[in-house]
Amino acid sequence: MPGKHLATSQDIQVIICIVFDQRAAPCEVAAFKRAVIGCPSVSRAIELSGTFDFMVEASVADMESYASQLNLCAEAVSTLVDRYEANIVCKQLVRARDRESIWAPCHDGMVRIDCSKIDKVTAEGDYMRVHSGGQSWMVHSTMVALAACLEAESFVRLHRSLIVRRDFIERLTHNRSHWEAGLLDGTHERVSRTNVVTLLESVRSNSSKPRVASPTRDYTRRTCADRQRKQNAVTRPR
Repeated sequence: MPGKHLATSQDIQVIICIVFDQRAAPCEVAAFKRAVIGCPSVSRAIELSGTFDFMVEASVADMESYASQLNLCAEAVSTLVDRYEANIVCKQLVRARDRESIWAPCHDGMVRIDCSKIDKVTAEGDYMRVHSGGQSWMVHSTMVALAACLEAESFVRLHRSLIVRRDFIERLTHNRSHWEAGLLDGTHERVSRTNVVTLLESVRSNSSKPRVASPTRDYTRRTCADRQRKQNAVTRPR
């Protein structure tokens, strides 16, 4: 059997609806279905109840390949199939997932949280704490499930227990052996090594990116500030 055909955007998508001959032996029909499902060009097959008995969705490189595939099963079709209809897929319309909001329990019921306004999500045992606008709510979920509800372009993972909105990061600082993210709520979070590369690529590809601070520049700024405070303390009149 030839290798599995890898579908591309240039392939022709074909849907074939089949009505089996009622006189065909059930064992032969079952064998035919197994052979169809094992065909390299077939992406899925569905058993139906109604006008048709069986539907096959296949992907072929061109019409010549399509004709070749039909010729391979022509004998079985003539014996087992009463009729079939083939349709070329022109356009697929797929409903997008609703990622605009999530619902969380509150003291008097449920509250709707706009995903675009979520600042960060922190893991607390079997629950996730969703932070937004200075408030937070506990949601019984997993980090993976909540991450799937958030736009990948807008959120980034700092470590296994924290996801933040990218523009909620104010500063990234390299502190000796690790990176640290300063958030707009005043907190500082250490970035895990496995997420550093993804985080840096994410913020650098965004026009509104947090400033990556230099350890030397930060040290100089802190030193100057300390000197200024000491000088003020000395010169302050008693």
